[in-house]
Amino acid sequence: MILKIFKGVWFFSLVGLLVMFFYVYAGLPETVSLWEGESSLSISRNGLFYFSLLLMAIVNMLVFAIRNLIGKNDEPFSTWFYGLIIAINVFLISFFGLLNVTNGGERYDYSGMAPAVYGSLVLICISVLSWPVYQLTQRFLSK
Repeated sequence: MILKIFKGVWFFSLVGLLVMFFYVYAGLPETVSLWEGESSLSISRNGLFYFSLLLMAIVNMLVFAIRNLIGKNDEPFSTWFYGLIIAINVFLISFFGLLNVTNGGERYDYSGMAPAVYGSLVLICISVLSWPVYQLTQRFLSK
């Protein structure tokens, strides 16, 4: 039951990621600034488009690859992996939001975006660490 819920949330996170990506891409200038400061880094709009599309495709296709590799009999691992991919999608959504704010024509204090970006990174870390903790608890509880 939990796996079906995670599959639905994953699907909606993928749709949200694509909507956010295309919305942000439509408003980007030809040269996209990834961050500003003393050592600023920029990339072309098309380079960002193809790199982001490739990254999103690889990350979300892992769901199908892992499911086919481990089979359908390992529901706890599948549930955890769907949660990890959801967390990565949420991070990418917040990253594209930050890109939109950074490269927008308006002056905006984008330091307010830090909780969303760092929060999604913390969510990824929690997701990564939860599987070993689950395995350890299952090992100790089975004895």
